Amino acid sequence: MVSLDGKVLRQDFLLEPGYVAMNHGSYGTYPRSVQQEYRKYQEKNELFPDRWMRLEMYAELQKSRKLLAGLLHCDPNDLVFSHNASSAANTILRSFPFEKGDKILYYTTGYINVNKTLEYIQNTLQVELVPVDLPFPLSHADIVTKTAEAIDEANKAGGKPIRMALYDVLSSLPGVLMPYEALEQLFKSRDILTIADGAHSIGQVPINLENLDPDFYFTNCHKWLFVPRGFAVLYVKKCHQGLLHPQTVNSAYIHHVDGADNTSFEKEFAVWSTAEMADFSPFLIFLLALKYRESLGGEEVIMAHNHDLAVRGGALVAKILNTKVLENDEGTLTAAMVNVELPITNTTTPDAELASIFMKKVIYDHHVMAPAYKLCGKWYVRLCAQVYVTLDDFETTGHALAKVCEEINNL
Repeated sequence: MVSLDGKVLRQDFLLEPGYVAMNHGSYGTYPRSVQQEYRKYQEKNELFPDRWMRLEMYAELQKSRKLLAGLLHCDPNDLVFSHNASSAANTILRSFPFEKGDKILYYTTGYINVNKTLEYIQNTLQVELVPVDLPFPLSHADIVTKTAEAIDEANKAGGKPIRMALYDVLSSLPGVLMPYEALEQLFKSRDILTIADGAHSIGQVPINLENLDPDFYFTNCHKWLFVPRGFAVLYVKKCHQGLLHPQTVNSAYIHHVDGADNTSFEKEFAVWSTAEMADFSPFLIFLLALKYRESLGGEEVIMAHNHDLAVRGGALVAKILNTKVLENDEGTLTAAMVNVELPITNTTTPDAELASIFMKKVIYDHHVMAPAYKLCGKWYVRLCAQVYVTLDDFETTGHALAKVCEEINNL
């Protein structure tokens, strides 16, 4: 495996001196070389806004879309841009023609914004939600089994069969890798439409949409791919493209009875870019981000490095805290995010307040950031490996966490 020196590579990024950046998964960051190109596009936007926004920007967007399609192994015509994964989820769930009584399977460990969107369409469209609880750590096989059991139970309960399932490629909290390929196969075998929430996927694990073949997929490029924030991409299988419309309905809108009628799909999302009046520069510098990643050895090298660092770093932090890593016997839950149990015994402070105290203490007292969350009655912290992170950073973080937990236990 190619060796990447996090201490050296940190100099490529704009991170504040002394900041131990262990939370790449929330907002991501990008190297200085990408920032320079980013600013050039922002300036180009202001030099002659009408020329750029009306005539020249679309050709540049197409270039980025083709590059992304190559990375995701799909037809570029099946991709459209979005500002973040939550926006993409809303585009799907609030456009799809659900009917009263339709059942949607989802996981309670899914991202809160996405699950709240499900709650919204439950309230407005009277769909029925089928929750699946996952008491981690679980093997991938157990996750698939629990999902199959949930499908069977929902169908036995009467009413309509499950119409759609929404699953994570990697969940956020806990930050674990799901058996997404096996889940996709399971849902296909039951004639269930699928939404693959890949918010954390691109840049962290390899994705081949041609092989996976979900009905819908979305991912945040700004989390793990070294591009500015506000850069996500939405994949829609051709047979559904006529059903989806941007959340900002615009002049290109056309109602399609047939989901396979995708004659306005690309134009609606292209016009969305000007209707939103947002800065679309993040979408345009993907090539430079890709070149930077290739200079480090490419996707496989980066992913292997981050996974190895996450495994070793998680074990080190667990040793310092005298706790355990949230992992199954097969070691399949950890990608570049690793979850470590926290020795928090405080049961009097409300959970939301405790999480807030924890965050402020790690940030302001220790110049570290790693989110704490509660799962199955225990507190955990999610730690993210990245090319600019070192094993020493994990050690520093472990000692900081130990001090914070001691202080919280004494509240």
